[in-house]
Amino acid sequence: MSFTRHRRLSLGVALVAVLAVAAPAAAAEPDVTVVVDGLDNPRGIDIGANGRVVVAETGAGRVIQVKANGSTTTLAGGFPVEVTPEGASGVHNVSLNGSGNLFALTGEAEPGSDDGFWTLYRQPGGGKLQTFSDILAYQATDPDPTDVDDPPNPTQSNPYGLQTVGASKALVTDAGNNDLLLLSSKTGIVTVARFPTEMVATDHLPFPFPAPQVPAEAVPTTVAIGPDGAWYVGELKGFPFRPGSSNIWRIEPWARGATCDDDASDGCSRWATGFTAIVGMEFAPDGSLYVGEMVTTGLFSFFAGGQTTGALWHVDGGARTQLATGQLHLIGDVAVDKRGTVYVTTGSVTDDGAVVRIEP
Repeated sequence: MSFTRHRRLSLGVALVAVLAVAAPAAAAEPDVTVVVDGLDNPRGIDIGANGRVVVAETGAGRVIQVKANGSTTTLAGGFPVEVTPEGASGVHNVSLNGSGNLFALTGEAEPGSDDGFWTLYRQPGGGKLQTFSDILAYQATDPDPTDVDDPPNPTQSNPYGLQTVGASKALVTDAGNNDLLLLSSKTGIVTVARFPTEMVATDHLPFPFPAPQVPAEAVPTTVAIGPDGAWYVGELKGFPFRPGSSNIWRIEPWARGATCDDDASDGCSRWATGFTAIVGMEFAPDGSLYVGEMVTTGLFSFFAGGQTTGALWHVDGGARTQLATGQLHLIGDVAVDKRGTVYVTTGSVTDDGAVVRIEP
């Protein structure tokens, strides 16, 4: 993800009864194990039905399988890489469908960059990668009505979150276009929902700012399928990157072109508030939700002060419990296996990232 290229990512210039910010619940410390380290910008992570752990190693331009003993195998390589001051852009996310086939998603790059960005790929049967969808071409016809970039950039696209649906469909959150897309091998791409720009206070900034509030774009980064069959999207929330300003939205699978707000009539409504810089979510077998925050004090603290401590939250009913407090840095994504073990990518914008296993 490029954090400083656009205004919402720059330093330049309350179920419908919303889960309000709840007091963190006390919990026993979990067992935290670094499975593998030394990874180059590890981002998306997914776990197949057979327990196979796959990771998008963005800076290395590849997707790897991570085994329990810490060894890795390259499943697909040759993805484009663009190095930025805030970490690499390239293969941002991965997902395994019910048949075990790999899907891989590449994000944005500078205009004129090599082919291969803004694309969803599929690798059927472990064979050669195939282009599944050209996301940039679609977004050129589907401008973002919530764009607040200066200068305007309503067709900006940064595909980031990925979740397969059945054998031949996938959900993608576009952090640049502020929408959720449904991609199908038969019917192409359709916009499922758009996420709103919201006014966010600036009093947390460590310098005088001319406006007490500014419009902040949603920047949706992750999508997960809930136990109720609904689609849940977490947002990072753009500049001024205020802690506690990130939402989780609930979208009905029948929604098309929905405008997300507190009215659920068109299929998208606010489900939870009070998070910070969400980059990963996954539901556990028991129906509870794990939410990964990249930097728990907000992205501004990362850019300006080098703060890197992330947070992993367990959301169960109305209770939120933080796990492995202080032990997870620059979280990239979250995955949960069928036994309820949680895997997190850390160091997601560094060349010394890791996959961490957490036994709650």
